[in-house]
Amino acid sequence: MSGTPLQEVYTIFISKVDEDLTGKESLIFNYLQSAKSKAYKYTSHSLDFILSDPISPATISYDGYFNNILNQDEIELIALYMLYEHLSRQEKYWVSLRELISTKDFNSMPDKKRILDGIQNSKKILKEEIDDFKQQFFDYKYN
Repeated sequence: MSGTPLQEVYTIFISKVDEDLTGKESLIFNYLQSAKSKAYKYTSHSLDFILSDPISPATISYDGYFNNILNQDEIELIALYMLYEHLSRQEKYWVSLRELISTKDFNSMPDKKRILDGIQNSKKILKEEIDDFKQQFFDYKYN
């Protein structure tokens, strides 16, 4: 018997992102891998999974199943961590751009500064949401 399809996690993550990620399956899979390493200690089920067709000559597939059936909270936590990874990647881009053109010049471009500030604020809010959500896991698990 197979567990929760990876597609369930991908779908929840994509619903939280306000951009088109079509054709970026490998990036989404990398977000999943990173999120898994952060979420595993807060879940009651193993987050190990099996890819349906890991390496085929024609294409690489990122479809598969977790070894267990995950509950909705576990799926949500993974998706939140994936979103955090997505925002971190965006932040790295804008920070490296700021360093490339100098902070002073970057800050004189209000649109770019506003974008970076927005990403950093979103990350901070999301981190607080993740921390609150993890705390609910402990309250729920042990009470």
